[in-house]
Amino acid sequence: MSIGVSEYTGSKQLADIPCAHQDAHNLHKSLRLGLGDAYELWRSVTMLDPSASEALAILALTSRRLSDEELLIIYFSGHARLRRSALALAFSDALDDGRGHLSISEITNACSEANVTLILDCCHSGAAASLANRTDMLTPTTISVLASSAAFSTAAHLPEGSPFTTSLINVIEDSSVTGKELSLVTLAKELNSGKNALEKCVVNVAEGSEDVVLLQGQRDMGGAKETADRFVSRLASVDRAARELMWYSAAELPQAYQSVLIDEIVSAGIAREASWLVRRAIGSFLDRQPGHSRIRNKVAGDLITSEHWMEVCVGLIGARNLLATDTGLRSAALNVLVSQIPANATWLASMYLTDCGEFNFDSTESSQLARTSWGITEILEHFRASERGRNWLSDWALDLATATGDENILLEVATHLRLIGFVGPANLDVSQVAEESLSRYLYSLKPRGKLSSSSGKWLLSSLFGNWRRDGRSNLRTYAASKRPSAVLRSLEQMGNLPAVALRTALLMDPWIGEHPDRVEAVLLWGLADDHPWVRQAAVELAADRRIGPITDPLIDMARRPGLFDLLLTLNDVNGDTGSLLDRIELTPVEREALVRDGCQQQ
Repeated sequence: MSIGVSEYTGSKQLADIPCAHQDAHNLHKSLRLGLGDAYELWRSVTMLDPSASEALAILALTSRRLSDEELLIIYFSGHARLRRSALALAFSDALDDGRGHLSISEITNACSEANVTLILDCCHSGAAASLANRTDMLTPTTISVLASSAAFSTAAHLPEGSPFTTSLINVIEDSSVTGKELSLVTLAKELNSGKNALEKCVVNVAEGSEDVVLLQGQRDMGGAKETADRFVSRLASVDRAARELMWYSAAELPQAYQSVLIDEIVSAGIAREASWLVRRAIGSFLDRQPGHSRIRNKVAGDLITSEHWMEVCVGLIGARNLLATDTGLRSAALNVLVSQIPANATWLASMYLTDCGEFNFDSTESSQLARTSWGITEILEHFRASERGRNWLSDWALDLATATGDENILLEVATHLRLIGFVGPANLDVSQVAEESLSRYLYSLKPRGKLSSSSGKWLLSSLFGNWRRDGRSNLRTYAASKRPSAVLRSLEQMGNLPAVALRTALLMDPWIGEHPDRVEAVLLWGLADDHPWVRQAAVELAADRRIGPITDPLIDMARRPGLFDLLLTLNDVNGDTGSLLDRIELTPVEREALVRDGCQQQ
């Protein structure tokens, strides 16, 4: 039972503890991670801001239902007071006159029928240690105590979390990897030996017992290591589609196995994948780890600061939900945004920083994304969901486009703004494609959007698109009310459509492939498009029918993502990869990643 009391609205003396909810959640998760099958998930609960009576009732009910062999762990994060040398825990209805509190004796009586381990993260918590002592020779005690501080000491509750609870979680998580025994005595020893321990914790085991073992240490961690080794070895022998599925399936392994595998991501260099889909799968595996996972956070940080952009991409995906709270990871992502690293990584950094409300104007304006019409429209779309003023946002995008000194970029950005409903200056030129009914139809459709979690991503992506702004062209619906000749003329003009996602969606629409005239209309511009994502879709549509050498300047990896995926697709359809590879100076790591998937210079 994990209890976190954050709000004390009825007390003038007790300040709110913002981290209490987070600590209660994370402690619950860490026990599930560390104890594995020994942890009864369905009979465990996290209580946020319960009243004293609510907590007492649930404690009493729960303790009565436990057998003699079962252990009830009670964690409390909140305020506590010493009253006549006795500890009283303050709940959400706590008043300054003493109401809304539970004395330690009341908690003891409520749990008298159970074996209990009490973990207290509150001021004066050491005053509860005496509960583990017998009150008389005839009455055995069944309560053990782990307290964050001595009886007359205060507890630290920082905005990012309590140091005691954070350290406790780290020790439990480390045990899931090392297979060490988890017990109250070993927990206290590890906590007190830590360099960051602000206060020595206090432990007192129920009198008559040497220790309280939460989990025996005889776990088969050799099996976890063997599984990780076999996993890594198997990755080297299968194609990229199988590797993608393996990473999504890895999230179903026992947590101890996953923890060992996470370590291999950096040490074995297995995040250096040429394929965006495989990189995304590895990052999603990291993202699905527990939110407090120290191992995941360290690996994500190592990847984001890597010299290899493929690893940086994986790290950003794995850390995307941490950037709002982890200043170190956020700073690393900002460094990626302003670097000369390939756009595959800067694009992700921009998107995830904006997601977490950490949009940085100066960094964005100085990034390589702001040097192309694609990048500027991507920045605009990342930011458009915010509550900023629409006119201000359009002016900013136009300023970025003007700063490039390229009239074509300004024209494309202005056209995009017109199609999404912004009203620009009267003298601002836009492309004729803005007047096409097909353009307006495509812009009216909603993209796939952000998936709610990494769970099921492979299936949902195969159904709705591989990234959140994948367009849905639904051309069959549009064409049903139009003359075929008019539709063909419109399709020929769509190469001037500013949105890369929509140009890609047109090429991938099943309706296009049903008639050679439609295929011809879109390949006219698709096979000459300057964005690798669009060109890749065109190559897939054309198969091996008309793909010649690629000699145009498509290779500015710092400004447009997707070049390696284009190369892999060309290789799949037996296209000419050599002409493009001859124009690229690859690093040894990049070359190795491409060769792994059979893509190499002739």
